Amino acid sequence: MKVKKVVIVVRLVKESLAKENSEIEKEIIQELMGDLPVIPWFESIEKVTVTED
Repeated sequence: MKVKKVVIVVRLVKESLAKENSEIEKEIIQELMGDLPVIPWFESIEKVTVTED
C-alpha cells in the first residue's frame, strides 16, 4: 500500500535555545497528537517535502 509522507523543516524561536532538544521534541510530538495540532516554538517554515512510499 502506497503512502505519502511529509517532512516539514521549521525554524524555532530564539527562546528554544534555552530548552533541551529532547524536551522540545517531546512537547512538539504531544501537541501534534492533539485534536487541533500546533507546533510549539514555531517561528517560520523553511521547507516542505512530500514523498510517496
